Amino acid sequence: MKKRRGPPKDKKTKIPKKYLSGTKGKKRAQLASAIKRIAKLYKEGKTVPKALIKKRVALGKRKKSGTKKR
Repeated sequence: MKKRRGPPKDKKTKIPKKYLSGTKGKKRAQLASAIKRIAKLYKEGKTVPKALIKKRVALGKRKKSGTKKR
């Protein structure tokens, strides 16, 4: 049986690209570090702070542009 290939990962952070899509530069690095911190806490069996979860969600969201199309 063939071995299954893993998901494509980001070269810098080694996190699957799908979790970092839509972000660039500093924001991407911050999102990656938040994901790593959450994973570490979860693996240790500790509680993940709500603030950390909110930060991860906020970093992954797109900013709304000021103008609307009619």
